[in-house]
Amino acid sequence: MISVKTFFSREYRAHTIILIGIFAIFLFSLLSFLIGQKSHRRIFIFPSADDGQYIIEYRNLAKNPHQGDINYFVDELLLGSTIERTKFIFTPETKVLSCFSRDNVLYLNLSSDLLAMGDGVVEIKDGINLLKENVKKNFSKIDEVEVFVNGKIAFDN
Repeated sequence: MISVKTFFSREYRAHTIILIGIFAIFLFSLLSFLIGQKSHRRIFIFPSADDGQYIIEYRNLAKNPHQGDINYFVDELLLGSTIERTKFIFTPETKVLSCFSRDNVLYLNLSSDLLAMGDGVVEIKDGINLLKENVKKNFSKIDEVEVFVNGKIAFDN
């Protein structure tokens, strides 16, 4: 058994430095992990403006936002991509009027601004399908998404 006095002697100095380094790296990793737990990594899928394919974007969104995780996610989705050369899912003026889930079904009521078509916006039905796909990919407890426009159902698929 090595005593503490012997452990810090010249003979064991290299071992001591290595152990202190390992402990520091462990402590740094633990703190980074704990600090990183304040956000969720979410996947956003946007249509490409060039070739009709999809572009995947990753964003870290805050945990426990005041409006709720799904509502916050949909708000971010409606803002559009941070990557150039993508289309909007709906016109940029589209807002979430209400958003709640019950029995694994998300009920999402969007403003009538969704109905206005513009440049750089996909067709409404395609946008609704893409919105549903985005929500289902990011929230495993949601099995179905019902989209409404000013309280009236948008599309029956």
